[in-house]
Amino acid sequence: MRQRKDWTENLADCRGRKFKMRYGAGVLRLLVVCAVALAGAADAREARVVVDFEYEDARDFKEGRAAVKSRDLWGYIDTTGKVVIPFSYKVPEVGPFSDGFAFVGSSFIDTGGGAAFEGKTFERAHAFSEGLAAVQTGGQWGFIDSAGRFAVPPAYEDAGSFSGGLAPVKRDGLWGYIDMRGRLLISPRYLRAGSFGGEGRNRAPVDLNGKVGYIDRSGRFAIAPAYDEGGEFRGALAPVKGPSARHDWGYIDAAGREVIARQFNGAGAFSEGLAPVATDARWGYIDVQGRLTLDALYDSARPFSEGLAAVEQDNRWGYIHQGR
Repeated sequence: MRQRKDWTENLADCRGRKFKMRYGAGVLRLLVVCAVALAGAADAREARVVVDFEYEDARDFKEGRAAVKSRDLWGYIDTTGKVVIPFSYKVPEVGPFSDGFAFVGSSFIDTGGGAAFEGKTFERAHAFSEGLAAVQTGGQWGFIDSAGRFAVPPAYEDAGSFSGGLAPVKRDGLWGYIDMRGRLLISPRYLRAGSFGGEGRNRAPVDLNGKVGYIDRSGRFAIAPAYDEGGEFRGALAPVKGPSARHDWGYIDAAGREVIARQFNGAGAFSEGLAPVATDARWGYIDVQGRLTLDALYDSARPFSEGLAAVEQDNRWGYIHQGR
């Protein structure tokens, strides 16, 4: 969710924040951006920093722990900022904790940092969801249970996480969905596929012929494929971009109605009542009515999780809280 970097000169200072203008966008674009920012910021406030900006990278809190990167090594902290698993993992990426396990490098660890599943290794893996985790071994993806045993044998080119009893899997270059017994319930036909979410976990974003729409659990389109990009439903809303000339991000409901107008340079999923959005210069947070609630002060921002959100300022990451 990083903002685009195609902005040029600083042309105005709207309530202390610099707004930048794209090549050829014109002064009108600048005035609109400032007007929207100032109007939306009337009730916005600065979030409280609870973990200082001292990390090279940071991930969401899950089960009381968050992965953070310092001096090119990953470790885990608790919600007070205390290091609970030392910085000892020199790998490109680490996973969040789920069901007491996190995938780091090539294996799962437990909450104390010890090796899980008798040291079994995998090429890649996702976090546990609904008791199963997608893992890759021998170039193929399957799903293991919380004892490290395969519940769905590795037979897919790629796989996502289970949500509402269904998981996206890739076969012959296309995505479909299986149930927790490995039965193919929605045939592979999509270029991309996300997890089911929203109320009743009844909407999943899929890419059909280059356009994103949302299917229900039967595989029928509940929202026609018309968007350039689309995120997963969290609660009642999902972020979408486009279509056609309208390249900005906004939010739709489960019926496909535009609830929050497409006006943002970037947008993330709602979580704990707020969603990260990018103005032309910075990331802040809006509520479900589209009102800017937390000031747009950040270079990057992640969704709230367990009361905290990872945000970036000047190439350093820390964590903020919604409260004053």
